[in-house]
Amino acid sequence: MTQIIPFNAPVLRHAVRPCVDKAPAAPFIKWAGGKRSLIPALAPHIPERIGTYWEPFVGGGAVFFTMADRIDRAILSDTNEELVVTCQTVKGDVDSLIDALRVHASKHDNEGYYHQIRAMEPACPVEIAARFIYLNKTCYNGLYRVNKAGRFNVPKGRYKNPAICNEEGLRAASAVLAKATIRIGGFDRVVKPGADDFIYCDPPYDDCFTEYQAGGFDTDDQERLRNAVDGWVDAGAHVMLSNSDTPLIRRLYRGGVTERIASRLPA
Repeated sequence: MTQIIPFNAPVLRHAVRPCVDKAPAAPFIKWAGGKRSLIPALAPHIPERIGTYWEPFVGGGAVFFTMADRIDRAILSDTNEELVVTCQTVKGDVDSLIDALRVHASKHDNEGYYHQIRAMEPACPVEIAARFIYLNKTCYNGLYRVNKAGRFNVPKGRYKNPAICNEEGLRAASAVLAKATIRIGGFDRVVKPGADDFIYCDPPYDDCFTEYQAGGFDTDDQERLRNAVDGWVDAGAHVMLSNSDTPLIRRLYRGGVTERIASRLPA
């Protein structure tokens, strides 16, 4: 059976069967628009058998962590370079990262330290990752937002005791990420998916969430993504995509592969 889900998130593109087990790890960062709360709605539409799992807008990785214990290979990517470096560091050097986060946690006692770290531009992967997680845990609402110059500009949050260094959670995430290839790049890096592969796309939503990085994600990007999705479906991959319920998204996902799938929907 093939379905398209018309609520304010997933648009499903290919045959699926319900089967998702609880993963032993969880997202280690907050992420605006993250899918943790929508997992119960997404889970029944994930295929039972998965070759390679692709997530080209990985963000906090809630879907990946939910199903990681039942996939053998994953390719995770994002255009946010600091996020990717952070995921790579959690995977490959979690001990050094935990040490660096302990230092941040010990010094997080005034607004001056937050702004000092926010202004830094570290070059070492461990320092980049520690800064990214520290700011994520202590900034306002866990937002990731940059100005036109690409500089993180979210103000300090008002947390009494932020969980800056969750050692147990980071180690669990590191173990799960061991099965993933993590790389910088957009959805155009999803090439030649196999017939049993599952691709989950959670792009910046149309008409909102446009300030995660300099340049945003505009109408042309939404159209290019739709074309890519059509190509993946034609190649036989299972594809699920989330977006806001707007006139643009409704227009883009009519016609082509979508129309052929929709025509097979049960009444």
